[in-house]
Amino acid sequence: MTAHAGVLQTELVTLVETDDSLCLAHGGMLVTLQLTEVAQEGGVEVWVDRWFMQVQTADHTKHMLTAAEPAHDLGCSHSIAGPQHWTISTIKHLPAGSVPPRKE
Repeated sequence: MTAHAGVLQTELVTLVETDDSLCLAHGGMLVTLQLTEVAQEGGVEVWVDRWFMQVQTADHTKHMLTAAEPAHDLGCSHSIAGPQHWTISTIKHLPAGSVPPRKE
């Protein structure tokens, strides 16, 4: 585990479940990857793994979280076919100027 400015990397990002009408219709909640602290400069690169019905899938995705975009919706905790969840694999704090521009 690495630290940046006195904050453990694992404390920079969290997975949050919230109510969402589509997810609730399938008996689940919306899972969102979210910064716990807004990065003053740069951003946070997060790699996430998806699990479906307790089996890890091939989905290993990268998400960039910044002050401008501090959260990213991953999906519903329960799909039509069954339960799913995500785990955080890697968190990397990126210095200012290294974050790619937003795609509009």
